[in-house]
Amino acid sequence: MALDHATPPRYFFGSLLTASVVLAIFVYRPLGVAATGAIGCLFLAVTVQIEDYIGPMTVVALVVLGSVTLLSVVLCVMLQRAASRYRRVLAVAEAAQLALLRPLPDRIGSLRMAGFYRAADDEALIGGDLYSVRPTPFGVRAIVGDVKGKGINATQTVATVISTFQEAALLHPTLPQVADRIDVALQLDRDNPPPEPVSHTQPEHGADDAKGLVDELFTTAVLLEFTSDARTVQVLDRGHQPLLIVRRHTTSVVPAEHSLPLGMADLLTEPPGTTACRLEPGDILLAYSDGVTEARDSTGTFYPLPERLQHHYATSAQPVSPSDLISFLQEDVTRWAHTLGDDVIAIAFQRI
Repeated sequence: MALDHATPPRYFFGSLLTASVVLAIFVYRPLGVAATGAIGCLFLAVTVQIEDYIGPMTVVALVVLGSVTLLSVVLCVMLQRAASRYRRVLAVAEAAQLALLRPLPDRIGSLRMAGFYRAADDEALIGGDLYSVRPTPFGVRAIVGDVKGKGINATQTVATVISTFQEAALLHPTLPQVADRIDVALQLDRDNPPPEPVSHTQPEHGADDAKGLVDELFTTAVLLEFTSDARTVQVLDRGHQPLLIVRRHTTSVVPAEHSLPLGMADLLTEPPGTTACRLEPGDILLAYSDGVTEARDSTGTFYPLPERLQHHYATSAQPVSPSDLISFLQEDVTRWAHTLGDDVIAIAFQRI
């Protein structure tokens, strides 16, 4: 209206009202979009009455505004439905994550803990890394692992490993027996893969790729068993990243017997053994995935985890706590590598 009054009669700006209707799609619900179009038509009619003139451009503007309003309402309805569907899918994904990767408690018995998890796929809540901690008749047991592959494709194996561990940890008296049970479960998945979903949009080579993934089904993992007072922890390393012990002034690697990953028990020449590690007051045991140590900066340099922890806590006057360590690690890795190409997990355990 202001432009029409400020310009000569031969100029007509009524068609610009259609832009307000289109923009309203991103702000209002369908009724709001319809109201915006109706108000635009009212403004156009008022302008015509003030100017006391109805010409071809005015009629065209009214027709265009009415048509755009109708189409915008339909589009807004479709967007609302899509947004509602997305929210439902997101809720299901969050429920699936909570069912598999349950939030870590701050404390179990004599053990304090903290951790963080980040999937490589920014749109996914769960990837190929896994963890589980639970009290058992044999002490607090935990597993931290990394499934071959990453993102959504690895979720099925994550579910197999976690569900098997949670059951076996309560039933079997030793960690090697728990690992054996997980080996069997992965072997069953390899020998009896689930049928592929029928999809007309799948590429022709999708079945061969899926078969290759099943043939290479394995998981690197470290299994832990803490005594009731958390003074000692038994470590079973199945091809995973070495554990670290963080003290106030030092960071060191936990010596452990390395073995083949879970799912490759048929290649073992002898049963893997456990290693006992004693935790002194204030010690923090850190388990992590290769997503941490393989994070790269702009020059391609890998993240030096032990050195960064050593440097950060060498001059620290305050006692180290799991939550502080995890907070520092999460922020430091993000600063080091602005984009992470792999799933990342880190969990810190401390004797109370």
